Amino acid sequence: MTHHQDEIDAITRRIADLSEESLMQLSQYISYLKWQEEQWHSPQVWEEDAGFETVWLYDLIEHFHEARQAATIDPAGMEIKLGPASCGGVVRQAIWQHPPARGVSVLEYEIEVPAEVDLLKLRFAAGVRDGALLTPDNQVAFRVRVNSLPLWSHLKGETGWDTFTIELPSLAGQSMVLQLITDPLGNSRWNWAVWGEPQLIGLA
Repeated sequence: MTHHQDEIDAITRRIADLSEESLMQLSQYISYLKWQEEQWHSPQVWEEDAGFETVWLYDLIEHFHEARQAATIDPAGMEIKLGPASCGGVVRQAIWQHPPARGVSVLEYEIEVPAEVDLLKLRFAAGVRDGALLTPDNQVAFRVRVNSLPLWSHLKGETGWDTFTIELPSLAGQSMVLQLITDPLGNSRWNWAVWGEPQLIGLA
């Protein structure tokens, strides 16, 4: 029996002990892993970037445990974790980033950008999870900063996903500090903010 088969058998035994809820989460994560592999095995050419193709992919979910978490004032009420998130009935693998009651939540990645990257983009969905009872005067702000510079911001006051692809400074061959920020704007109740499938895409 090969080592590969031993690993499969060990995983199968552990799966048999999972609850129904955990099995559902596992199924969702397997779907996510298959999608991730397809990104690597299918070179991408972006319509707006004719002549470029993907040469580097950095998955923020995969590297989540390398990131630093902080609250600018008081961490009370802040929750940052990984998990599948349903927004508008659509489930994505996501980073959950509920902001604190006071201040903002910061998830910070320090990333080495390969020298061959000519164009760098961040692709993700910003969402508020189903069940949140936001009102017009209770919104959550999503923000992206690179090397302390604000590059993008978005207000959300309802459940559902909004998808984005934003261009970043290429910083080829350099270290980059990428910050994902959620801001309760003075009212953190129901700020069930999530970042769906965030990835850095390096093009050349």
